[in-house]
Amino acid sequence: MSPLFAGAIVFLMLLAFGITMSWRVRAMRALKPESRFDRVGDRIKALMLFGFGQKRMVDPEEFSPGLMHVFIFAAFLAVQLRSGMLFVMGFSSSAVELLTNLSHPFWLEHGALLAAYQGYLFAKDIAAGLALIGVIYFFILRLVVKPDRLTKSNEALLILGFIGGLMVTEFTFGASHMREQGIGFFVFEPVTSVWGMMLSPLSTGALHTAGVVCFWAHLLIIGTFLNFLPYGKHFHVIVGLPNVYLKKLPQKAGVSTSAKLPTPNLEKEEFGAKTFKDLTWKQALDVNTCTECGRCQTHCPTYLTGKPLTHKEVNQSLKKYLWGNERLLVTGNGEDGKPAEPALLVGGVLKPETVWACTTCGWCETACPVFIENVPRLIDMRRYKVQVDADFPQEAQRVFEGIERQNNPWGLGQEKREDWEGELKIPKWSDGGGDYEYLFFVGCAGSYDDRLKKVTRSLAKVLIEAGVKFATLGKEEACNAEQARRIGNEYLFQTKAKENVEKWNGLKVKAVITQCPHCYNTIKNEYPEFGGDYKVISHTELLADLIRDKRVKLSKVMNEKLTYHDPCYLGRHNSIYDPPREVLKAIPGLEVVEMQRSKRESFCCGAGGGRMWMEEHIGQRINHNRVNEAALTLAHLADPSVPYPDPTDLKKPGQVGQFAGKAAGTVAVACPFCHTMVKDGIADTGREETMKVRDIAELVAESMETKVVTPPSAEPPPDAIPSAPAPSTSGS
Repeated sequence: MSPLFAGAIVFLMLLAFGITMSWRVRAMRALKPESRFDRVGDRIKALMLFGFGQKRMVDPEEFSPGLMHVFIFAAFLAVQLRSGMLFVMGFSSSAVELLTNLSHPFWLEHGALLAAYQGYLFAKDIAAGLALIGVIYFFILRLVVKPDRLTKSNEALLILGFIGGLMVTEFTFGASHMREQGIGFFVFEPVTSVWGMMLSPLSTGALHTAGVVCFWAHLLIIGTFLNFLPYGKHFHVIVGLPNVYLKKLPQKAGVSTSAKLPTPNLEKEEFGAKTFKDLTWKQALDVNTCTECGRCQTHCPTYLTGKPLTHKEVNQSLKKYLWGNERLLVTGNGEDGKPAEPALLVGGVLKPETVWACTTCGWCETACPVFIENVPRLIDMRRYKVQVDADFPQEAQRVFEGIERQNNPWGLGQEKREDWEGELKIPKWSDGGGDYEYLFFVGCAGSYDDRLKKVTRSLAKVLIEAGVKFATLGKEEACNAEQARRIGNEYLFQTKAKENVEKWNGLKVKAVITQCPHCYNTIKNEYPEFGGDYKVISHTELLADLIRDKRVKLSKVMNEKLTYHDPCYLGRHNSIYDPPREVLKAIPGLEVVEMQRSKRESFCCGAGGGRMWMEEHIGQRINHNRVNEAALTLAHLADPSVPYPDPTDLKKPGQVGQFAGKAAGTVAVACPFCHTMVKDGIADTGREETMKVRDIAELVAESMETKVVTPPSAEPPPDAIPSAPAPSTSGS
């Protein structure tokens, strides 16, 4: 052994690494502060489950590569300790004798330590063997399979070579000592034993030389690997676990962390992100942590329809700028030593069309194994463009003006807000006519859109028939401004949020029913920050409860072939997957089949993030992609010979959205925005004669038994909620 050589490796390795990391850390610390050190217990739990436990790596759509990554990660943890032992051996011949010879007197005198060491050697050996399998798998994946989500990368191949090299050098070093000690198969190092048998053609002297070479090669690989990490995508090896520990924690059980956007303090002039200096240190840590695995792309609506946005590429663009301008961010000076301003984020580091493309569907954050928060960063960029630069898609201007002046994004008259009621005469909360259990927040779409008014009436009829004590705000209802917030007009959102909360609290509202997932998400997850803490229930949850409690009985046989589309803001953001399916299952005669992209993996309709109001000029329309998949699902249901490609095909993901054939049946929805987008998609793709879209509430209303029929002309008795008229075949 050579203490001098070992010492030189350690010194140079740590010196170079320290210099690099000091700039990485200083650049992050130079950015805006953010509190991520609360709820230590929850953070440790998340770290153990998702960091060390690698739970997200084995998600269904990426199980095989995820499992291989788990193998490599386990070896990384196990072999780290072994590598430390090898460094110690480099300084001490006594350490070599002790750690490679289990017949050493020390072990004979310390039986408990020997048992622990043998257990470690066994775990290390198995982990290293599995890691070698993982390395071979990933070489094949990158060089032969070439999945769409993986960017061609020589760096990745080099890193795989490093990892494989660490395992091979460890096995060879161990095998050389086994040969010298006359050990054939050693149960506590089974893989090393087999490796030694494979090297049996080598003489003892040759194997000894190979072992010495591999010993020093192992240490040199460690030193090179460590200093290479901060310069590439494998920086996540260093910052991945901290990023998981510092992840955004859900405020409520069962709610995704993507459900709520951070709330800036407008009084402190927090108007969004103009340059990199306006981002927080945690957002920079996110950028550094991106593994470029591409999982964020597999069901991303913008990527699969040809839009100029993939969150992987956004992270790489931001990372490239961050690493190239660390000195500027830390000192405020450019390369010439003079004061300089960082580049603009929008129009500089990123193209404007990239920032405006996002539908905020949440898939990228659901899929990311290291919990990178992509959406809030883009929304911060939008906020600056809207609130400071007044530079945004022109279609959004009408949305802002409509919400500000008429309390709805269409800009239609407030006096028309309760016209949807028709003959129903729904009680109003402010009339003081009863002890109401729920405020029915109708929402703008359900109040003004002619097609969606039918959905609102259907839901109201079901609630009346079930005896639910509810009322609306009538003409006093105002938009919750969710669309304004996600387009970037934070000031307008906060203004409306405070007005609504003040009104509802004054009326002593305790519980709210919504039929729009966007309203649901905003009132449940974002209004509490403004003092509006209400029990919020979606209409799918309430309908499921009413059917389960037999307050609503379904008897009419529907005889329809149907597939259900999960709204992003109901499903992915709030984990409401089962209630709508329970409702559909309870309706007699419905033949329900799932789309391949469903539940957690559901594909966006294209309306979220304010995109409902903006034209799509690039690539395939997102709603066309989703309607194509629904048509394929129904066509396959009718004729199983219709080809049904895998939606997570490694080479060509999203092929289910390219189906151009005809189909017959119904697409069930639970969101007014989804309703509009799917309906338009059906019309645009020429399928409106055979396909239709219906809200779950319409299906329930049509199948529902009615106990008492009140003719439209009859006046209800005083202080009573009228019973619903018999539903028509259209559910209206």
